[in-house]
Amino acid sequence: MPWTELGESVAIPMLRVRPSLLMPVSALPHLLSRRLLAAAGSVAAVFGSACAWAAPALRNGAQAVPQPLPLWALVQAAVLLGLLALAWRMCSLARRHEQEDTLSRAMLDHSPQLIALMTADGRVRRMNQVAHQWMGDSAEALTRAPIWLHPAWGAEPGQAERLRQAVAQAAAGATCRLELRLDHGAAGTRLADLSLRQVPTGPNGGARHLLLEARDVTVRRQAEDKLMLAGSVLEQTHEGILITDAHGVVLSVNPAFCKITGYGAEEIQGQFPAALKAGMDDPRLAARMHRSLARCGHWRGELRTLRKDGTPLAAWVSLAHRLDPGGRTSHLIAIVNDITQSQQTEQKLLRQVHFDTLTDLPNRHLLTDRLVQALHTARRNGDTLSLLFLDLNRLRDINDHFGHSAGDAVLLEVARRLRDSLRDVDTVARLGGDQFAVLLPGTPADGAQQVATKLVERLAQPCHVGDLRNAAGESVGQELSLTLSMGVAVYPNDAEGAEALMRCADTAMYRAKQEGRGQWCFYTTEMQQRSVRQMQLEAALRRAEERDELRLHYQPQLAVTRSGEIAGQVIGVEALIRWQHPELGMVSPGEFIPLAESSGQILAIGTWVLRTAVRQMADWVREGLAPCVVAVNLSALQFRDPGLPELVQAVLEEAGLPPEYLELELTESVAAGNPQAACAMMDRLHALGVRLSIDDFGTGFSSLNHLKRFPIHTLKIDQSFVRDITTDADDRAIVQAIIQMAHALRLTTIAEGVETDAQADFLRAHGCDMVQGYRYCRPQPPADALAWIHGQRQRAGESADKPATSPLPAITDTTVAG
Repeated sequence: MPWTELGESVAIPMLRVRPSLLMPVSALPHLLSRRLLAAAGSVAAVFGSACAWAAPALRNGAQAVPQPLPLWALVQAAVLLGLLALAWRMCSLARRHEQEDTLSRAMLDHSPQLIALMTADGRVRRMNQVAHQWMGDSAEALTRAPIWLHPAWGAEPGQAERLRQAVAQAAAGATCRLELRLDHGAAGTRLADLSLRQVPTGPNGGARHLLLEARDVTVRRQAEDKLMLAGSVLEQTHEGILITDAHGVVLSVNPAFCKITGYGAEEIQGQFPAALKAGMDDPRLAARMHRSLARCGHWRGELRTLRKDGTPLAAWVSLAHRLDPGGRTSHLIAIVNDITQSQQTEQKLLRQVHFDTLTDLPNRHLLTDRLVQALHTARRNGDTLSLLFLDLNRLRDINDHFGHSAGDAVLLEVARRLRDSLRDVDTVARLGGDQFAVLLPGTPADGAQQVATKLVERLAQPCHVGDLRNAAGESVGQELSLTLSMGVAVYPNDAEGAEALMRCADTAMYRAKQEGRGQWCFYTTEMQQRSVRQMQLEAALRRAEERDELRLHYQPQLAVTRSGEIAGQVIGVEALIRWQHPELGMVSPGEFIPLAESSGQILAIGTWVLRTAVRQMADWVREGLAPCVVAVNLSALQFRDPGLPELVQAVLEEAGLPPEYLELELTESVAAGNPQAACAMMDRLHALGVRLSIDDFGTGFSSLNHLKRFPIHTLKIDQSFVRDITTDADDRAIVQAIIQMAHALRLTTIAEGVETDAQADFLRAHGCDMVQGYRYCRPQPPADALAWIHGQRQRAGESADKPATSPLPAITDTTVAG
């Protein structure tokens, strides 16, 4: 081969390799492969020329004599071998660069951070795969506009402007850090921590770009927020929190713990929790706490200790271990709830549940509980016990006259006297209102009798209640006389259960009240039977009117002539109620009227009696009977009803009966409580034109001052005085005095319960105006009473259509006695 061809074959590869250095590293392997093949061809040509130079001698069979190669062949071979080595080295370098570039790309694409290279105006030149995932656009799209205009930064207002300012500051050479929220579409948003700074990218640091790095700190920020929230809860919670290390040394306490215990944080931190140990009333509590912590990892319970100032502290404490990754205790956490106030409140409530708030005596609930326990003990030991029920008489009068403060003072004095009169093992309880109870364990009937007598005497002593005010507001000091009504029941004679024994004592107490004030009595079987009958009657009475079981009977009232003979004139009739029960038969008014008054049914029954009696008299008049007066009894409850005058007027108008033919009978007791109100009510009734009479005069509270002021017309002499006027001088004197006083006050008198001729003769002789009783006619149903009235008038020679001459004074608008 000529030198020119050989030089050209060597020079051209050398010249063509150098420009490849300016190309990308990834293109070098392909370029160097082609150049290496050309260089290898040149080396082969050199060796081929050398072999051609030596070939003729070999073919001629000449002896092989070593001939040195030409110099040009050696030089060219050396140069070509060097170039070949250089080409091989550059090819290996290019492969390493390609591998490093692949590793760098893999490293950047698999980095959890967003990495991007930007120009100074915010356009992205290169970015990793995370940036594509976060931004959602290709590299070409991000190069067309600044990065802050990308819609991903629109999650919160103002973020694009903050990013723009950060790019400008980084382009000026500053390093900027900021947190922005990226909108990640359906996946939500992410919080990114961004870092911007300049980095050199050209030879010798000539070219500079901006490096953007961003980390997803959403989870970290959430964790930080949770920690901040936990810290805020720790600081603001009302429960005290104490944290110690594994050895029990206090590491931290919250303000609530300091407030509960009274210790400052600096006094507790670094110390053992002495605040929770001081004052422990149970020395075994600490051992139980440690056992529970070792077995279950927690302990809960009530802890009684002392605050720093020495005041007691009741706390509900929860202790729990915190374990490290190795399963060893690293911390102990105590949560302390101050329950001191709630326990005090609970104790007060429990005391209110079991004790009377005024007298501080056990109430009915606690008495029942103690009675049940006492009965168990007595039953087990074969012993006995007694139960006393006490009722304080006339406490309502004290409240009405002096006020409830005086009544409370009396109750306190009664409670004190009862406590001082009994043993420590006995129980004194207030059942409510004016009722008390005494439980006497181990006391038979004779012992209960002695106690009852002692209590009656003790409470009968005068009670001085000072600093009182009467109804007029005047300050007075009052000495009051107290009386009790008491019932006694004994176990096991009367009952074996607590409820039954209390019921027996209550029944005996009400029987004692009926017998008079200051009395006591033992329970008997007859009392129970009577109590059961009363309950049956009370329940049946509520539906008696509805079932048409109530009846009215009428007893005539006759006039007495001044000449001394019964003239036979029927002046009026008294309406008397009867109850015909379908099973119990005819029930006496003396039995069911008190029940009606105590149960409040008397108002409805009284209204029925008034309406029925007035309607009956109006019917008789329409049937041709000469008008006469119908007398109707009023109870105290009816009389105190403010609507009574309106009711009377409405009943009269409904029946069409003139008011002068209606007489309302009142008892003396209706005026005893409030004479002014009674007088006002009587004036309203008198203004209607009806007659008023005082029934059972002389048996109740009689005040002549009140009597002369009341607009009444008739005094009824009670049958208790009439019954014995022929044999009892006192009754005769009382009857004579009543008749004389009534005549002096220009009032009419009528004697009830006249049964014999001797009684009638005495009354006639002393000027009684009217009589009624079995001597003349028993109370009869309406038809029989009407027939008797007609017959009596015929016997007396009267005309059925001519009114009888009445001894009753005419009704005027003025009172009877000045």
